[in-house]
Amino acid sequence: MRFPAITTAACAALIAAGCGGTQGTGAGASDIVPESAPVFIQIDTDPGSAQWKMVNALAGHFPGKQKAVIALKKNILESGGFDWEKDVKPALGKELDLVGLDLDNGGKDFVALLQPRDESKFADVIRRGNAQDKTATVVYDKFNGWEVLSDSRAMISRFEQASKNEQTSLSDDPGFQRASHELGDAVVRAYVNGPAVMSKLRATIGANNHDLVRKLGTLDWLGANLAATSSGVALNVVLHGTPGTLFKRLHFTSYRSHLASTVPQDALLYWTFHGSGGAFGGLSSTSPVLGAPQFRGFRDVLGQVGKVMAGEDALYVRRAPSAGIPEIALVTEPAPGTDAAATLDRLLRRFRAELHATPRPTSIAGTRARALRFGSFGIDYANVGNKFVVTNYPDGIWGVKLNVKLAQSPDYEDAVRSAGLPAKTQGYLYVNIHSTVPLVERLAHTPLPNEVRRNLAPLRSALEYEVARSHELEVSFFLRIR
Repeated sequence: MRFPAITTAACAALIAAGCGGTQGTGAGASDIVPESAPVFIQIDTDPGSAQWKMVNALAGHFPGKQKAVIALKKNILESGGFDWEKDVKPALGKELDLVGLDLDNGGKDFVALLQPRDESKFADVIRRGNAQDKTATVVYDKFNGWEVLSDSRAMISRFEQASKNEQTSLSDDPGFQRASHELGDAVVRAYVNGPAVMSKLRATIGANNHDLVRKLGTLDWLGANLAATSSGVALNVVLHGTPGTLFKRLHFTSYRSHLASTVPQDALLYWTFHGSGGAFGGLSSTSPVLGAPQFRGFRDVLGQVGKVMAGEDALYVRRAPSAGIPEIALVTEPAPGTDAAATLDRLLRRFRAELHATPRPTSIAGTRARALRFGSFGIDYANVGNKFVVTNYPDGIWGVKLNVKLAQSPDYEDAVRSAGLPAKTQGYLYVNIHSTVPLVERLAHTPLPNEVRRNLAPLRSALEYEVARSHELEVSFFLRIR
C-alpha cells in the first residue's frame, strides 16, 4: 500500500498546526489487529496532546520555524485544496495506525486504520484526494468501529478476514503489552513481531543456512518510538529475545563509565566502550574462523591489543592546537600488570618493515612518551598513570593530565541529564553539536549561510547509548535542543 494522501497531509498538517500527539499508552486499533500481524505502527494525530505541544515548543527554538510552517501549509495542504481546520482536522481521529499484513511484496501489504471525528469530512477528504491523484486511489471500509484504508479492496478484505479468524488480538499479546509499556508516550510507535521476522529470514536464506539462524538466536519482538521531551527529541529501539551462540561468544560488558573524568573538558566528540569480552573476547583459538593455524599470528596481535584495551576505553576529538585536522586521542585502561606503551613498542617493531617507521623516545608534559612519525603526520603515545593514551598531537597527552575534565562541562552534563543516561551502559557516544559546527566550517573552508547557521544554533548536543537487560537490548538516541 502506498501511503494515501490523507496520511501525508495529516502528518504535515499536525506539524504546521503545532498540535497532535498520543496521550498515554493507549492500544489504539490493536484490539482488532490479529496477533500474527508482523508490523503495527501508531502515529499520533490527537490535536492538543502533550507530545505535539512539546514538538511545537521545541520547533519554536528555530528561527526558520514560521517559514517552514508556511511552506508546509502551502505545499501539502493548500496545494491539495485542503484547509486544516475545516477539512483535515475533522477527518482525523486520535491516531492513525498502520498494519503490515506480511513481510512480502517489498513491505507494501499494509492497511491504515483510523476513527475520524467527522465521518462526512473524512469521506470528503478521501474523495477529493482521489480526484486529484488518480494514480493513488484510496478505498476504505467501516470495520468494528474503525475505517480501514488501502489502495486495494482485496487488502482490506484480507485484513478483515484475518481479524475475524484469529482468536487472539494484538492487544492481548504479552510482547506487545510489554513493548507498549516500555515505549510509553510518543509521536510514533512501532512494533514488529519477532517470530514473523525469524520465519521470513529462514525462508529467505534457504534450508542450508538454517543452522546459522539458530546460532543467531531468537527475536521475540522489536519496538521503536520517536518521542519529544521538554529538552529534545528521543529515538528508542528495543530488541527482546534470546541471543544464540554467535552472540554469547561475545560477552559484552555493562559498566559504569568514568573516563569522562579523564578526557579534557573541550572534547567535541566522546565515545566510550569496554574492551573486556567485547570486540576481542570472542576472538580466540576456539573461534570457527580465527581458530585456524594460519591465523595464529593474528590472534596473538589481537590478544596483545586486548590487554591494552581490557578495561573502559574512550575515543575523543577536540579542536587542533593549530589550523590542522582535529586532535584525536584514544584513552584506554590496560589489564593489570600490562605496560601498554611497551606492548605497543613490540607490535610496532614487529611491523616496522611495513610501516617504514620506528617509535622514538620523547617527553611530553613531563611524561615518558614515544613519537612515531610518517612524514608530516605523527602519533604520540604514553602511559599516563594507570591509563594509556595514543594521539595524533602531543596535546592529547597534555589534555589527559589537565585538571578540567569533560565530566565538568555544562554542555556534557546537560546532555547526559536530558537524555536520561543510565548509570550503567554498554557504551555511549556524545557529540557537542553547537561547538562542532564552527570546526566543520573551518575544515570545509566554506562558511555556512547565515540562515542555516541560525537554525543550527538550537541543536546543542547528541547522545547515543546502549543498555542490556535480561533478554533485551535497548539503543537510544537523544538530540538536545535549546
